[in-house]
Amino acid sequence: MTALRHLNLCLDLNIWCAAYLADKKGARQTAAQSLVATVRTGQSTSTMTVQLVISWGMLGRLRKVFEVDWGVRRQTVDPVIEAIASYARLGPMGMAPYLTLGGVGLMPMRDEEDAHVVETALAGRAHLLVTANFDDFVTTRSRILEPGKVGIVETATARLVVAHPYRAATWLREGMFPDADTVARLLAGG
Repeated sequence: MTALRHLNLCLDLNIWCAAYLADKKGARQTAAQSLVATVRTGQSTSTMTVQLVISWGMLGRLRKVFEVDWGVRRQTVDPVIEAIASYARLGPMGMAPYLTLGGVGLMPMRDEEDAHVVETALAGRAHLLVTANFDDFVTTRSRILEPGKVGIVETATARLVVAHPYRAATWLREGMFPDADTVARLLAGG
């Protein structure tokens, strides 16, 4: 009998935005939509549950993108933001969105928002962070396994896989548990 594994998954805001736009255009089964659906159900395969790792700061920034940058009405945005927060609360581990302080300097990066996302992923013990802006997440603590697609951010206490949405969606669809050891072994050819 295969043991049930719990994947802690952090989706960068660009994944939520891409899924929203794809839904609005009537697209089906994009990588972003697939990742959001996995978070929504809390399960990737029969042997892998998925827990969303997200922060209130990320949700606040997503609200700003929808309302201010894109002009989406608050009556539309409120249920979207609440639904995303509920995916975390109702996930297999029942984690509420994190209150993560910004600017602590744990991950020195060019962009403060990207640093906040990485710090949230690390605080939530995420195994995998998915972003369409892979190169923005490369730091001095990164080991690139596949340029522009896959890397591992390493700290003294954690190893976080950072992957492009196409890679992540494929791994989850195939039932692979994308932790740092598995991904490193896979991309090394063994």
